[in-house]
Formats: sequence, structure tokens, C-alpha cells
Amino acid sequence: MTIMQSFSDLMQQRQQREPLKRNDPVETEVTKLDVRNLNFFYGEKQALFDVSMTVAERSVTAFIGPSGCGKSTFLRSLNRMNDIIEGAHHNGSVLLEGQEIYAPDVDVVALRKRVGMVFQKSTPFPKSIFDNVAYGPKIAGQRNQKALAEIVEQSLKRAALWDEVKDRLQDSALALFDVSHRRLDL
Repeated sequence: MTIMQSFSDLMQQRQQREPLKRNDPVETEVTKLDVRNLNFFYGEKQALFDVSMTVAERSVTAFIGPSGCGKSTFLRSLNRMNDIIEGAHHNGSVLLEGQEIYAPDVDVVALRKRVGMVFQKSTPFPKSIFDNVAYGPKIAGQRNQKALAEIVEQSLKRAALWDEVKDRLQDSALALFDVSHRRLDL
């Protein structure tokens, strides 16, 4: 059994839950993400094997495994970052809120606004802390400086960075420690 196959087996086991017992409360989960029989290839080399899983809205899911087992390939499949790799292709289905993300009419930029990634190695833009946080709202069309300042403050508070950087918003984001870079990415 390969590492890739063990990742697929793990994903299938995650789906096998004990049935509800008679006195158990009924859970009503809203499915946010539904992956069905996803296989992914880099040219002829298969990287994912028949991965199926669902993720409920407002839930936390972690992918843990050895290097090379397909975690990053799977995550990049969720926002179609693999599309830019020559020869990469898939079969299977990835539904986000019931919509097939690989359908030909899907706006990949709009998808990536909804399905973000925090990379293993953080690389902030060589700009100020403020500009790094304001970048997303700016490219989405926000131009009002007061609104941007409010967005930046709220975002930094949610990332537990506000108290650390509130007096240094115009300093370079590159000067932050690695752990702060990761929170800034969020």
C-alpha cells in the first residue's frame, strides 16, 4: 500500500460513523463541501486515489500525514490551484455548497475568494502591515480609507495581532516573526 492510498483509506474511514442510537439527538448538519471519488494526477502519476469526504458548515477539519501523502494536492484541489500545473488533471467531483467547482462555467477567481489557503511558508508582500491586510478588500473594490482602516483593525483583532501591531501598522510586514506572519495570512 502506498502513502497516497493510505491517505485515501483514511478519508474513507472518516466517513464511516456509527449510526445514531435511539436516544441520541438528531444532528442537522449543513454540508459545505462534498468530495466524491476524487482522483488527481500529475501527468501519468496518480497523487490522489478515490478520495471521498464531506465537511459540515462551521466545522474544523485537519489533514495530518507524512510528507508526500497528498495533503497539499488535495487542499489545492479545493480551490483549483492545481489548474496552473501543466499536465495536472482530475476525475471525480468537488461540490462547494452543492455547486461543482470544476464545472466549465465556474469563475476560478470568485472560487478562490471563497476558498482560501494559508501556505506552509508564509510570504507577506514587501509592504506595510496595513497594506498586507488591506490588499484583499482593495482588489475587491474597497477604496474608502475609513472603511479599510476598520476592516484592517477587525481583521487583526480576529487574528489576535491587533495589540501586537496597532502602533506599527506602517512598518514592513516582513519584520514580523514567522508565527505572526501566519496569523497575518489568515
